[in-house]
Amino acid sequence: MKSLVVYYSLTGKTRLVSQVIAEALNATLLEIEERRPIPMPFVYLSGSFAAFMNRGSKINPVDVDLKQYERIFIGSPIWASRPAPAINSFIYKTNFEGRSIIPFFTMGGNNAEKALENITAKIEKSQGKVVGSFAITSYRVPDEEIIARAKEAIKEYSS
Repeated sequence: MKSLVVYYSLTGKTRLVSQVIAEALNATLLEIEERRPIPMPFVYLSGSFAAFMNRGSKINPVDVDLKQYERIFIGSPIWASRPAPAINSFIYKTNFEGRSIIPFFTMGGNNAEKALENITAKIEKSQGKVVGSFAITSYRVPDEEIIARAKEAIKEYSS
């Protein structure tokens, strides 16, 4: 099954998990980048507000033919119990018809339930079908532990 891993990462934690998934599943890796990143002192306040309001952000163009992928992993940090605005923009601009989607999150807390409900509704509105998900607490966790958690989380998708 051909897979794509799409992600947005501010601190590098979601990027790390995405790289583990791509390597383990021999998947294509696609980073969503904001056209003009929010300056660091303001990113959590303005980014969290935008996420809470389900807004997107201006992202660089994404050049990928989704028709060649059966399964798409979508990775985001959780901000204000929701996906990051850059991921919202990607989802809003994408038709996932016929694709199996696995959202995954990195987070400071330990509850991804609201973020999963939120992203699932957006994916379904874009014609995708959520077939699984996982979340990894990454705040103050060493990279080696994040890698181990990511490898464990994707075992069920390796077949």
